Amino acid sequence: MPKQLQPGYTLLTTSTYRGYPVQYQEGQSPLIQEALDKFITQMESIASHYQDILLVRFDLHLPKDTTPLIGPAEANERVSELFAQLRENKFRQKQWGGQAIKRSAYGWCSELETAKQLHYHCWLAVPKGRIENAGSIRKRADGSFQGYGLIGLIHELWQMLNPEGHANVHCNATAAMRIKTTDPQAMGEAIRWISYMAKQRGKLVYTDEDGQPIRVRRFDGSRLKPAASLQLVA
Repeated sequence: MPKQLQPGYTLLTTSTYRGYPVQYQEGQSPLIQEALDKFITQMESIASHYQDILLVRFDLHLPKDTTPLIGPAEANERVSELFAQLRENKFRQKQWGGQAIKRSAYGWCSELETAKQLHYHCWLAVPKGRIENAGSIRKRADGSFQGYGLIGLIHELWQMLNPEGHANVHCNATAAMRIKTTDPQAMGEAIRWISYMAKQRGKLVYTDEDGQPIRVRRFDGSRLKPAASLQLVA
C-alpha cells in the first residue's frame, strides 16, 4: 500500500503546550496536537485519582519477515487487545501488592520509518503503590524469554497476540518514572517524556490500490475520566 508522510492533523511547532514542556525544537519534526491532547488529558485524569503514579514507556514490535506483512488495521487491533486484556483481566486480579489495579491510563502511537513493519510506542500509568517498578525481560541461553513484573506480563500477552513469530517488547531500565502528581514540575517532566510519541515523523497516511485513503488510527489511548472531587488516594 502506498504511504504518504502527511497525516491530516494539526501540527505544533512549540516547546510548551497546555502549560507543559514538550519535546520540540526548531528544525525537528512537528508534534501532532490531537495526539498530545489525548495523552495529556489521560495523564491529568489519572493524576486526579492518585498522588503517586508509575509511568512506564515501552515499544511493541510485530513479528519480522511475515508474508504478507501485518496490516495497520490488524496491528492496531492487537495493540488495543493488549491494553484491554491488561485493563479488563490482569489488572483486576489481586496480584498487585495484594490488590487489584482499579484505574490506569495509557497511550500509543504507530510508526513506520526505515523498517518494513510497523512498530508502536506506548506509555502506561498505574498507581505506584500497586506496581513498584517496570519489571524486565531476559533472554535465556536456549533463546527463550523469561519475563518479570509488568513488562514481563506485557511481553507474555504480546506473544499470544502475535502467533506468526516472536514479537519484541523493548523496555530498558530507564523507561519508568515515578511521579508525585501534586508536583507541577514532576507532571511537566512526565508530559515532556511522553510528548515525543506525538511527533509527526513516521505517522503515515495509508491508501488502497486505487489511491484512496484508508481510515486507520495512528494513535489512541485510554478513556479514563477524571475524579469527581479533588481528593486523591495514595
